[in-house]
Amino acid sequence: MAAPLRRIHVPRSVKRGEVFEVRTLARHPMESGVRFSTDNIVVIPRHILQEVQAFYNDRMVFRAEWFSSVSSNPYLSFRVKAVDSGEISVVWISDYNVRTTASTTVEVVAPDP
Repeated sequence: MAAPLRRIHVPRSVKRGEVFEVRTLARHPMESGVRFSTDNIVVIPRHILQEVQAFYNDRMVFRAEWFSSVSSNPYLSFRVKAVDSGEISVVWISDYNVRTTASTTVEVVAPDP
């Protein structure tokens, strides 16, 4: 079975108020549009992920704009403060306006007394 195009990883559970890390990986060639094909002298067209948006229970918590210097298969991590249990979703938007999404859930538990 082929690996998924987009991955997202969060801890299974975190304590309320704790800051936790969200890790993502996107399988994508990130072609800059300045590279030549080895078969012929044709420029490989630009095809990059231009924007990444992250949502925690439908509220945007992170946004980044990427440019042609980002490597292929980009890895991204960011931190979020745990408020309530719910869904973390990340949306990648290409320069052709193709959107792909990965989602997972996080369980927020009461802090230790």
